[in-house]
Amino acid sequence: MNAISLILIVLFALLAGAAGAAVVLTGRRGPPDEDIKAMRAELQNLGQRVSLDTSRVHERLEGIDSRMTETQSTSTGMAQGIFERLGQVQTATESVAAQAREFTQLQDLLKAPKARGGLGEAMLEELLRQVLPPQAYTMQHRFRSGRIVDATVKAGGKLVCIDSKFPLSNYKRMCDAADEIERADAERAFAGDVAGHIKDISTRYILPDEDTFDFAVMYVPAEGVYAEVLRMSHRKQPLFEQAIEARVVPMSPLNLYGYLQTVLFGLKCLSIEEDAQRILDICGRLHQDVNRFTDEYDTLGGHLGRARNKYEEGRARLDRFRDTIDRMVDLTETSPDTEIGVDDGEDRTPLEAVGDF
Repeated sequence: MNAISLILIVLFALLAGAAGAAVVLTGRRGPPDEDIKAMRAELQNLGQRVSLDTSRVHERLEGIDSRMTETQSTSTGMAQGIFERLGQVQTATESVAAQAREFTQLQDLLKAPKARGGLGEAMLEELLRQVLPPQAYTMQHRFRSGRIVDATVKAGGKLVCIDSKFPLSNYKRMCDAADEIERADAERAFAGDVAGHIKDISTRYILPDEDTFDFAVMYVPAEGVYAEVLRMSHRKQPLFEQAIEARVVPMSPLNLYGYLQTVLFGLKCLSIEEDAQRILDICGRLHQDVNRFTDEYDTLGGHLGRARNKYEEGRARLDRFRDTIDRMVDLTETSPDTEIGVDDGEDRTPLEAVGDF
């Protein structure tokens, strides 16, 4: 029941009460006309006031309804904003959950390195890609025995084997230890894991008969872990000394970067040496070509010299032949009736004179 209905019921109750009172009074005092007229006037005035009050109540209720409508629209807008904010919060929550799953996967990688796809191998591959040319290294190199090493670096016709499957489970236990006793126990276990890992690398990846160097690299994926490896000992012998005796070189990302820079410099020197050797080979062939050309040029010079001599001899004979012809012409013009001869006192025919040529 709304407020308008309640007000109308109250007004009708008042009218009924007034009418009842008029009836009672009429029954007691008789029906004088003046009282009835006065009652009717009062009832008419009461009805007018009731109508006026009813209209005012309607106006106020309409105002209340408009304000309630505005409040409802405002509440609806606020509710929509709240729902939008809740949607944004849900999206952010899903993003946080996805990141949490990624961190969980990262933790899983740190807990259990795999032969392929582990964090250490991914970091190693990225480091090799940034420093060396693609032809200078390989990932997942397989030996004849079927064993697979994480990476190999080619230098001087041989392979440097690099293993990235470093044991980190007990190292995490050591970092998360609640007291010194638990930390000491985890430290001993971690040292034993590293010692066993060094032995495995030495026996699996140092294979000179398959063109590997007589040492291998143990890649430690973090500088802090590398510092612990340098500090710790196993069975009263430092881990670093055990690694060097087993011909396994522990390297952190920073150390490996410096080593790869050295390899890159060596590869450049080898490339320069190969280029120099090719240049020397080309120079040797050029020297042979020059010697061969010199011999041929000397032969050509000899032929040209002999041809020149023949030319000069032929020119001299031609000059003598021309002189003889000129003498013959002169003798013919001066002594047409005498026999043609020469002045050396011998009787010679013109053909004999030509024979001097």
